[in-house]
Amino acid sequence: MFLATKHVQKRLRVMFYSLTFSLFLPAFPAYSLTCDEVRQLTTVFFRLHYSSHAFDDELSQKVLTQFHRYWDPGKLYFLEADIKKFEIDYGDKLDNLIAKSNCTAVKAIMAVYSKRYDERMRLIKKIIEEKHDFTKDEYLSIDRKNEKYAKTTEEVAERWRKRIKFQLLQLKQSIPDYKLVKEKLQKRYQLEENRQKEIDTNDVYESFLNAFSLALDPHSEYMGPDKLEDFRINTRLSLEGIGAVLRSEDGFTKIQSLVTGGAAEKTGKLKPDDKIIAVGQGDGPPVDVIDMDLKEVVKLIRGPRGTTVRLTAVREDKGGSKKFLVDVVREKVELKDRGAKSFVYNVNAEDKKGKKTGGLKVGLIDLPSFYIDFEGRQARKDGYKSCSEDVKVELENLKKQKIDLLLLDLRSNGGGSLDESIKLAGLFIKDGPVVQVKNMDGSIQVHSDDDKKVYYDGPLVVLINKHSASASEIFAGAIKDYKRGLLVGDSHTFGKGTVQNLTDLSESLGAIKVTISKFYRPSGLSTQMNGVEADVVLPSLLDEMDVGEKYYDYALAFEKIEPAKYKVSQNEVDSYAEKIQAASKDRITKDKEFQELMAEIKKYHDNESERSRVSLKEEKEKKDETKGINAKTEDIESEEGISPASSGKKLTAAEENLEHIKKDIYLQEAIRIGADYYQSLVAKAPLPEKTTIVELKDFLIAEEKAKEKKILAEKTSVKKSEKIVSDTGKKEQKDGKKD
Repeated sequence: MFLATKHVQKRLRVMFYSLTFSLFLPAFPAYSLTCDEVRQLTTVFFRLHYSSHAFDDELSQKVLTQFHRYWDPGKLYFLEADIKKFEIDYGDKLDNLIAKSNCTAVKAIMAVYSKRYDERMRLIKKIIEEKHDFTKDEYLSIDRKNEKYAKTTEEVAERWRKRIKFQLLQLKQSIPDYKLVKEKLQKRYQLEENRQKEIDTNDVYESFLNAFSLALDPHSEYMGPDKLEDFRINTRLSLEGIGAVLRSEDGFTKIQSLVTGGAAEKTGKLKPDDKIIAVGQGDGPPVDVIDMDLKEVVKLIRGPRGTTVRLTAVREDKGGSKKFLVDVVREKVELKDRGAKSFVYNVNAEDKKGKKTGGLKVGLIDLPSFYIDFEGRQARKDGYKSCSEDVKVELENLKKQKIDLLLLDLRSNGGGSLDESIKLAGLFIKDGPVVQVKNMDGSIQVHSDDDKKVYYDGPLVVLINKHSASASEIFAGAIKDYKRGLLVGDSHTFGKGTVQNLTDLSESLGAIKVTISKFYRPSGLSTQMNGVEADVVLPSLLDEMDVGEKYYDYALAFEKIEPAKYKVSQNEVDSYAEKIQAASKDRITKDKEFQELMAEIKKYHDNESERSRVSLKEEKEKKDETKGINAKTEDIESEEGISPASSGKKLTAAEENLEHIKKDIYLQEAIRIGADYYQSLVAKAPLPEKTTIVELKDFLIAEEKAKEKKILAEKTSVKKSEKIVSDTGKKEQKDGKKD
């Protein structure tokens, strides 16, 4: 605990724990941040933060940069002169002003932004109606990092002309009527302008606190009530709502999909693409949600289980639009698609002569995050959700199927609970240190696995990539230091070696997430910046990109500390990794899909200058050229706390296996690497010349047969049509003769 002013003490609750923790607090009336609270919360950050403890001139400049960047990341609103004036007026004074609970600088910057925003909106509406030459060979720059602020209004107008042209070009590819294209884009910007008008002082202060926290390090953060609730949903993998994925389109909230077995689906009345135009609570009056921000609509739809939400929906049918009412009783929605899942694959191996040398059964556990229901744990509920317990269950299921080796997929696993990463590592090692944590005072705590039981002691392969971060890196680092398994994937993980603490404020204020310590592997190496290196590296386009902690502004530095005392019972890696890597490389050179990937990687490097721009010339064959460009002017997709993957028809276990692997060449190769690892580690035999994933092979054969059957049916249909035409022609000739 720490001391704070009486006002903050009344509305602030602080608890310390290993990584993150949150409680449902008593309901508070709606409340907006005040400038004095902004000051007090910056003080709280300093008291908790690992390395930043004072608001000085250097930090003042960083915060200023982050704040204007927050509102204008694309450098399309502010002019260079605006930025220079901010720096002169507030660059070394922002800290002093905030210390006096003076938010003049924040308000002044927002006033300039609002003025520039209005100017740009008038310009945009004019540009949309202008004539654009889509045959002209010109480009739109998408290099935000190296882009300078425009010096003149003419220069910024030219940037907007190209941006609008790009958006018109994108819409033209799906809407043939150019008049409708322009109308659609005008409406998009009108909706954005409406949302801009709804921004209030609370939004501005929230953005300032986020700019302030990002200036401390990339992972400290202020969470308003809405963001905190999303965080809770992601950590406990459940919410109380209707079970629907929503998206915003042209001012309407549309149902993207329904969760199988969820409350909305149970009504039997709602379908994907239905528009929700009003939301009512129980018997209360409906609230019009047309043109409402999607986040606000979601807030109206979510609510305690057992309560009723009344939706007014519109469905477009062939006969026209149909309006109808649906009462949905909210219930707990389990986000099962974000939990641990297991799969089993059979692998056949052949020697150089083509003789089968035996089959292997490979188990796979896919773990998207290190989740835990913090509230359930704090309340000591029985069976609260946690990834380590879920993985235990999956391991038992796989062991019943008598697997020969296990793959644990941590690709793009962004982390989660520190405790859960320790528990998960403990499932695969006997006991000992898993992670060391260095606090702000320099003290070091060693967190160990004290459970001597090993839940799986067979060959282990861990899949990683450059999006595997935080808790994933703790687990991967422990597996690597104990030589317990083989790490396969990108050259290294993300490189986030810091620990954050979530401190609850009152429900009206949300919470703050603060970096309070750094973690280190049992060997004493930090994962910060450098990540954890793979034992077997696979070619990857992601590996070539500027992805990782080291590319973030204000990231904390890499360090080493003394190793902890731990024992490697058996080296299961060093003797085998080199020859397994060589065998994998040999397969990759002969694999058509990997060769296509290698060509893409070469193209990526050869076209370095082209990566920072997109063509504005209309060429039908270049439809996918701009994939990944995120336009601020449209909500592409959002959700009611639910992943789109959580819906759809229920697949059989075999179908799910095939869906999981058929397009994943990394997983396919990792399974083959696993087979090699088994041969080396367990069978003590030469590596097989060839490995075949049985289900995948059978699926592809079946798929090819289905294609052949379809082509044959189409050919037969064409021949029948030709015969009908021919017979009709003959009949017409006969009739003509009769006439």
